[in-house]
Amino acid sequence: MADAVLPFTVPALQAVESTFAPVETLVGTNRTKRSCAYDDTTEEYRNGKLVVPGTVNSGGTVTFRAYVWSKTAAASRNVALRFGHRAISDSDDWDLAYTNEDIDDQAIDATQDNVSIIEWTETVSNLGWLADDLVGFRISRIVATTTDLVGDMYWDFFTIEIPLL
Repeated sequence: MADAVLPFTVPALQAVESTFAPVETLVGTNRTKRSCAYDDTTEEYRNGKLVVPGTVNSGGTVTFRAYVWSKTAAASRNVALRFGHRAISDSDDWDLAYTNEDIDDQAIDATQDNVSIIEWTETVSNLGWLADDLVGFRISRIVATTTDLVGDMYWDFFTIEIPLL
């Protein structure tokens, strides 16, 4: 069976944290779009949720993809991302702390407006996700360890690919 690919437009995710990535309207030559501008010094969030498919392959691997780019041209720079998540099963408390998955030092295209696809994986068992769990999540940008991108990083689209039996 094919994997379940769950798409999220980042501007459509909720802005419920005290610091959140603002939505900006980008006007190009050929099209106009909305994207979230993630700051380089303050961790800003966008929040969402998903339901783990009932046919999840608990021995498989989840693939995450972030579609990002630099607001201004910047050669040889990195970004780091954070995916915080909390799986909730029947009768669980919804207000438990997030578990963070940090993705550090990912090279971002040096040309302004050129999209970089940042991909990472984690096993279903390490995430602790079970069939039919409600997963609350938040995505953010954190400071890269080396040559952090100065200025805003645009984050437009995000996918989570869950393996199925």
